[in-house]
Amino acid sequence: TLGALSSVGLNHKCENNGVYISKKNIENNPILDCNESGSTVRFLFPVMCALGIKCTFTGNGRLLSRPILELSNCLNKNGAKIDGFSINGKLHSGEFTIKGDISSQFISGLLFALPLLNGDSKIVIEGQAVSEDYINITLEVLDKFGINILKTEYGYFVKGNQKYKMPDENIIEGDYSGAGFILSMGVLSEGVKVFNLNKTTSQGDKKIIEILRSFGGIVEEIEDGYFAKKGILAGITLDCENIPDLVQVISVVAAYSKGTTKLLNVSRLKLKESDRIAGIIKNLSMANIKAEFNGKDLIIYGGEPVGAIFSGDNDHRTVMSSVVLATFAKGESKILGAEAVDKSYKSFFKDYMLLGGRINGNF
Repeated sequence: TLGALSSVGLNHKCENNGVYISKKNIENNPILDCNESGSTVRFLFPVMCALGIKCTFTGNGRLLSRPILELSNCLNKNGAKIDGFSINGKLHSGEFTIKGDISSQFISGLLFALPLLNGDSKIVIEGQAVSEDYINITLEVLDKFGINILKTEYGYFVKGNQKYKMPDENIIEGDYSGAGFILSMGVLSEGVKVFNLNKTTSQGDKKIIEILRSFGGIVEEIEDGYFAKKGILAGITLDCENIPDLVQVISVVAAYSKGTTKLLNVSRLKLKESDRIAGIIKNLSMANIKAEFNGKDLIIYGGEPVGAIFSGDNDHRTVMSSVVLATFAKGESKILGAEAVDKSYKSFFKDYMLLGGRINGNF
């Protein structure tokens, strides 16, 4: 995201555990390289249209084949001129109708952009919005920056001509989706403490706490975080529609749980930076754990995982889930493409070794 924004007028430097930001002149017809970040494309598409910046988006891996057409069509109906990943035209205020069952990031992108327009706008959501907790995080951040959005029965009402008010300092919460991998190792071991987690957060992935408890893991609140330790684990049935980023590590806990686990409404995982459903089934199978997908739900039959060669599929969450799987499996394991963790959790292997994990590799 920082790299893409630097192409359109953002100076930044990363130091002292923070990011320092200032503006510069916008380049003419810039290229925004989003690497493999779907959220970067989906957030910045509407923002570039609102600012009237002619530009082209590019990326790597599966990024340019992931769903974006629904958002492009919505923007084109309101003045934008989007051809593939090239933008030329300025957005105008009005009614923005978007399907809610593809990606919450489409809605977040509109929420970032529409306050900048001259007139008032409506976001009309068709059907139930998936991953709504992520939209709530967006609304909280917008509020911190002085932007007011009204939630309505049809979606959201956005007042035009609003001004972003940059605070001198903004402190980012600890990330529950990243913590989920460490907490899951906790309920498979003698115990792990994880700090810097806001217990009143709007992050939907906070549900990892109650999910691990549902399996039978012991997760206790401590000051500024949680202590997770081993319990008697048994399979559960869980609706995963709003927690897609937790499914892979949940599937690993399921592999170590007695009985059957059913993870419902997971089909969207096929459209992430890898086909995560196929990846889960493949790696569990390598560990001698049976799993099957019926087109909508994932069923995992718990057992005693064994070490194997696991493929990271160039997917950070696949790699971290495979590490959890390998740590408690019988025998040694090899994980291919482990460097993919850098996408979201650069210090993952460093933290893993601090907890006593043993690896051969340079991290």
